[in-house]
Amino acid sequence: MSEAKEKKKGWFSKIESREDALKVVKDTSLVFFVVAALQTALSFLVGFSVLFDAFIYVVGSFFLRRYHSRAAAVVLLVLAVVGAGVTFANKAGANLGGGNNVFLALIVLWAAIRAVEATFKLRGRFSAGPATNEEPRSTG
Repeated sequence: MSEAKEKKKGWFSKIESREDALKVVKDTSLVFFVVAALQTALSFLVGFSVLFDAFIYVVGSFFLRRYHSRAAAVVLLVLAVVGAGVTFANKAGANLGGGNNVFLALIVLWAAIRAVEATFKLRGRFSAGPATNEEPRSTG
């Protein structure tokens, strides 16, 4: 077996390095861009009220991808939680005017959770700092 063989990174793998976190941010922002495109296309069939969510997904995805924004990730998570709640309520019999695709709601919710995790790790544990591992010397 070759030691150069890397572990396959997927949607359920741990974020163990800065590179992993950056990949998760890139992948999750792509998910939100795709969902926004789907909602925009859907707006021509069901009405233009869906465009508000699509707009939030596009703006949030932009800030997530470009600036690794924790605030954008949290806003996307809140939108995903509300969307999943409405979807599950609709499946339970309520008519709240939202989606009915449970699978898509779960994908968006999982992507939002991963985006929040990755952005917080990028600003915390994996923040770009000094390149050395030496401890600072105290003068005194």
